[in-house]
Parts: sequence; C-alpha cells; structure tokens
Amino acid sequence: MTMTNTSSRHVQQVAELIRRLNRDEIRQLIRLVPPLLEEREKTIGRRDGLTQWAREQMAPYANQARPMQPQDAFLSDTTVEAYFALAEAERERIWDELYAAAIESTKEREVKPDAIAPAR
Repeated sequence: MTMTNTSSRHVQQVAELIRRLNRDEIRQLIRLVPPLLEEREKTIGRRDGLTQWAREQMAPYANQARPMQPQDAFLSDTTVEAYFALAEAERERIWDELYAAAIESTKEREVKPDAIAPAR
C-alpha cells in the first residue's frame, strides 16, 4: 500500500516503530496513549453485538435443528453417507460444479463507473 500524503507517511512510520516494540513496550505505549485501547474495545464491542444479533436471529430455529443423519439428502442428489464415501477429488468436483452453477445463476447488475465499494 502506497501512502501519499504527509500525515499518512507519519502514521506509516509510527506503525513501523510500533512493530519493533516488545510486549512490555507495547503495554507502556497503551498506558501512555489510552485511545489505542479504547478503539480496540469499540471494535470488539461491535463484533460482540453482531454475535449477539446472530444468536437472536437463529434462536427460533434451535428447536428445529438436529444433526444430519447418514440417510439425509445431501449434495448433488446423494445422501450424507454416500457423499462422504466419495473420494476427496470427487467431493471437490461436486462443490466446484455447484459453485459454478450458483455463480452462473447470479443476476448481474449494472455498476456505475464512479461507484465506490462499501468499507468493511
């Protein structure tokens, strides 16, 4: 990644220095610059919130869920037992076929030339 503006170069230089610190020095840095830890805690909080949301969304299905049984229908018109009896190369071929079919069935969308992908 190439940094072009002055502040970005400064941040890059600081990052390089931080990478050279040992564990004790990093702890000292966090004590001296508390916002570093605060930002980390905010990120963890968002992740925990997402985990909680996912659990809440899945909760109604918990009573319906059960482990798959050997005779249950599985991929490519086989059963779980038959699928896992196949050679690894054959199982991989089946997944590749299904993936290709899914990609081909995906509807293409027009994207404006100036479109910007959302930040992750």
